[in-house]
Amino acid sequence: MGDFETPKYAMTNTGFSEHNFSFKAGLNRIDHGFDVYYSLFSNKLGILRSSHAHTAIDIINAIDNEIPHIIEDFSYDINIPRQKTSHNLLKLKAFKNFDFGKLVMRYDFQVNDRKEFDIRRGDDRNKPALDLNLQTHSLAFDLESKFQNNSNLKVGISGRYQKNFPDPYTGVKRIIPDYKKYDFSVYSIYDISFDRNWLLEGGIRYDFSHINAYKYYRTSLWEARNYDELFPEIVVEDLGLNTLTNPKFNFNNFSSNLGTRFTINNGENIYFNYSISSRKPNPSELFSEGLHHSSARIEIGDLSFNSEVGHNISLTYNFANEKSNLTVNSFANYVNDFIYIIPVDLMPTIAGVFPYWEYKQEDAKLFGFDIKYDRQYFNNFFVGHQFSLIKGYERENNKSLINMPPVNLKNQISYNFPELNNLNISFESEYVFSQNEYPNNNFEVYIPTQENYQLLDTSTPPGAYHLLNFASSIGFKSENGGSYKINLRVENLLNNLYKDYLNRLRYFTHEMGRNIMLSLSYNY
Repeated sequence: MGDFETPKYAMTNTGFSEHNFSFKAGLNRIDHGFDVYYSLFSNKLGILRSSHAHTAIDIINAIDNEIPHIIEDFSYDINIPRQKTSHNLLKLKAFKNFDFGKLVMRYDFQVNDRKEFDIRRGDDRNKPALDLNLQTHSLAFDLESKFQNNSNLKVGISGRYQKNFPDPYTGVKRIIPDYKKYDFSVYSIYDISFDRNWLLEGGIRYDFSHINAYKYYRTSLWEARNYDELFPEIVVEDLGLNTLTNPKFNFNNFSSNLGTRFTINNGENIYFNYSISSRKPNPSELFSEGLHHSSARIEIGDLSFNSEVGHNISLTYNFANEKSNLTVNSFANYVNDFIYIIPVDLMPTIAGVFPYWEYKQEDAKLFGFDIKYDRQYFNNFFVGHQFSLIKGYERENNKSLINMPPVNLKNQISYNFPELNNLNISFESEYVFSQNEYPNNNFEVYIPTQENYQLLDTSTPPGAYHLLNFASSIGFKSENGGSYKINLRVENLLNNLYKDYLNRLRYFTHEMGRNIMLSLSYNY
């Protein structure tokens, strides 16, 4: 595919080339079975050219003017900056039924390779600026048992080994260091039905993770963050401008869950759930230090992060019959040591000037609700509605969290014509409100050419927008018993110009304009 386009301009250098392949085979018997699955995902994609700005004023102008500072004619070329990725996945699964239950074994092996190319000159012009190779082995065993007292037990154990290798051949400081990660997990879930109306479910899980990394820190950053006082034991060698370290971390995480379902009558249920979840910081959040090309920003992690611990309460009401379905879900989540990332400055590099983002950790509270209602009128007319609201704040000062999804309202109507080869026509309306609660992370930057400071507005969300989508399908049967199905979908039917608050590149470009997709499937 060539460059994506907004209603007013092409997004220069956003085309991609993609090749995918998958294979699956297996045997399924009553008491045993297995299957083998392999997939290859490979692509080369351009990174929006204007997101790699040359100067601070380019970034300020892009945000103030709301259009990229580089706009060229549509092209199929995938130029620098670009990214090249490949994902190989092999999955083996087998099961065996015993008198005491069903035993399932799963083994996964995945190799992910990611190369990012930036503007480089001389002998390095064809070298990637980032070359990451991540290998993961996973092995798991699950046992499912059913008992005569209307109860079920599921237990499992799993292990995972992961190795990350950032090739030093790039000659560029590696954003993610060499590391090896070992994970071990064990869990148990038990549910019991007391009568026709009450179901109770409880679960518990333990996760252990060990990370062993080797990382070069800029000595100025090492000392500015007081790592020299907090982690003196991990220093391997002081090299002057850089410090070689060997961070080793152990994380012990416990999670539990208790939930119940009460059936008021046939098709009407109330669900209540309380859970304690624990998540360890990932290597990006701990070790990041450098330019993330596809996000067009410099990211900095923090070695002192603790595991997130969340207390979540949810209450759901569901009613369903042959004609309608109503679901109302509400939740409140209190998270200790919530991890997120915010912009704090601009930083010049050889490749240009980029926003500088840091990972942070604060106690947070999140709450919200979703309402979904579907109704079928007559035999072939369908109407659907959906409303979502999420709010998030830091607990200490009630400051809004960054990147919380804005309020969203969707409505859909669909009509089916069985006599016309099951022709279906559907319209969907999506209204996304402007996010009115957000943190102020704006900062001033110095403009050398003008010898003054200007405000860089990284915080103000884009305005509300409304999208209208269209979808249609029709089916035909062939003489040999097979069937064809033609699908047509048009997104952003009115070709509206808008920006999405959650898009990391919204500072530099609008979203894609009208998008028409036509597909044909044949089943035999």
